[in-house]
Amino acid sequence: MSERDYYVYLPENGLCESLGCTALSTGYTRIPPGSAYPPVRHPDDHHFVWEKGRTIQAYQFAWISQGRGRLQSAPDPARVHPIKAGDMIVLFPGVWHRFGPDRETGWVESWIECRGPAFERIMDAGLISPDQPIWHAGDGVRTVFETIHGLACEDALLHQPTLSALALQLLAQLCQSRDLVGQGRIRIIEQARRALMDKNANPTSLGRIASNLGLSYPTLRRLFREHTGMSLKQYQTDVRTRRACELLRNSDKSVKSIAGYLGYNSAFHFSSQFKKATGLSPSEWRAKNRLDILTNI
Repeated sequence: MSERDYYVYLPENGLCESLGCTALSTGYTRIPPGSAYPPVRHPDDHHFVWEKGRTIQAYQFAWISQGRGRLQSAPDPARVHPIKAGDMIVLFPGVWHRFGPDRETGWVESWIECRGPAFERIMDAGLISPDQPIWHAGDGVRTVFETIHGLACEDALLHQPTLSALALQLLAQLCQSRDLVGQGRIRIIEQARRALMDKNANPTSLGRIASNLGLSYPTLRRLFREHTGMSLKQYQTDVRTRRACELLRNSDKSVKSIAGYLGYNSAFHFSSQFKKATGLSPSEWRAKNRLDILTNI
């Protein structure tokens, strides 16, 4: 982490804008116990006095690595949010706020301020909001800020695109921490997909897959459709169809053998489902695709 206080302000940047995020300022400040806050050295649009608070026209991550303090911000300005070491204050453009360290402890703050459509899209998705201005950040934040401070102290303007990308990394970590339920659902869906693909040669019932994942079949069916846009049965049919095409093209197995291998009750049922998916019967598909291969040699 930075050994000295610093701050830098940066201009708009076309390359950074194309990345979806432009880093506009970054810095590191150690506030000893009993010190005045904030230090009188920032531009007028960033400085504030406690009685009035302030608004800024960008997003800002302010990480408190040592000490404790408090935050108040709209839309509930009367609420006092306690801040402890390891917390990240998340500030929003045009949203009134004020914060500062406890006079008994002081604090150490690192910040990066950004603007860009990446933040706006994440806000639209509901993963960040002025209603949740505190992020109880993990250990990965320290590593990100160590890199930010190193690059900023070396040559902030030269490294502005990388600083912007590091701000996006912080945004990604915040989103991941706040979408644990969503991430858990994605893992369940991927496990279901793997089960359907792994079991296509020895099919397990869809109800059994749901049970193995600790869900009821209706719940798994709903989550799967929400995530993939298709039903479990349709996905299972697609997997079987792709595997059938591989076997028809690359093996001499009979249609009946392939039907049994893929878990169909009969060759007729397999042929019906295959034709519905491809427009050709298994025999017609095999003849056409093998003919195409020979013609292209």
